[in-house]
Amino acid sequence: MKKYIVLVVVAIMTSVSMNAQEKGDFNYKVRLGAALSTFTNNDDAKMEPNFQYAIGLDYMLTERFAVSLEAQANYLGAKSKDFDKRMTLFYTSIPLLAKYYVTPWLAVQAGPQVSFLRRATMDGEKTYEGVRVKDLVKKVELAIPLGLSFEPKIGKNGDALLVDLRYHLGLTPVNKKSDGDSKSNYNSAIVLTVGYRTDFFR
Repeated sequence: MKKYIVLVVVAIMTSVSMNAQEKGDFNYKVRLGAALSTFTNNDDAKMEPNFQYAIGLDYMLTERFAVSLEAQANYLGAKSKDFDKRMTLFYTSIPLLAKYYVTPWLAVQAGPQVSFLRRATMDGEKTYEGVRVKDLVKKVELAIPLGLSFEPKIGKNGDALLVDLRYHLGLTPVNKKSDGDSKSNYNSAIVLTVGYRTDFFR
């Protein structure tokens, strides 16, 4: 019985070793998923479901460390508790993340992200009470995504399934403050996406 246990452990370790990425690997990935977003520092805001999809490249600096550059279509926003109004903000986001692989299939990741506002609506409309919604929102947002990337290998060529969980921590205010405003609102979101990763040069 002990021999069988040893053989199983050896087989698992061999498999993990074969699946490990190597220094210099260049991987292409796509992701698609959902976000629960809201505005922090705003007692009237509650979470609303939104979407996110992205393409990106990962480069392995070592067998443990990688850098990841992505382009995202990022939907954020919130719903008002009192007025039953939903603000939706559509950004083009570019995160540059550092990834550390705790195991060959699990990485922690964090880094800066810059987002450019493309569209802003209130209940699907571009204007609200005669004012263009986009004019109420800052055009550029800085944020820090923090998260985990679960990357089990599939197939024989090192391709991987991606399950990516992130927290979007907004650093710059969403709203343009006027004389009557007392608080700045910040984007906040929990984002879960699934995707696929493959060797870019294969």
